[in-house]
Amino acid sequence: MAFSYIDVGVYHGTMSYLLQDDEGQIVGPYSIGVGLECPGVGPELSYLKDSQRAEFHPVTDEEALLAYKRLCKLEGIFPALEASHAVAFLDKLCPTLPHGTKVVLNCSGRGNKDVATVQQLDQTVH
Repeated sequence: MAFSYIDVGVYHGTMSYLLQDDEGQIVGPYSIGVGLECPGVGPELSYLKDSQRAEFHPVTDEEALLAYKRLCKLEGIFPALEASHAVAFLDKLCPTLPHGTKVVLNCSGRGNKDVATVQQLDQTVH
């Protein structure tokens, strides 16, 4: 989710950043990573954004799918599609970093639950 498309609102009694239309109504998101299908973020992430201790950047489902396949092929692991979005962002981030910079990525979740989704998407594309 890109923070450039959201605004502050209240959802489930918590004020945070939410996907909203022009009238302030919550807009339902879509992602191949089902764990990313939430219209907003929690108060902790909102605080980290506001205090400039964290940045958030968008990644397309297509980019995440390529990252999923790359980790399967190169590392022999099935990352969760949610974590694959973070892996995909490395393609954008790493070229901007000074040579020798170390990056740590927490690849949480099990991607074996996503194998059927990936196979279905592959059949749709081909």
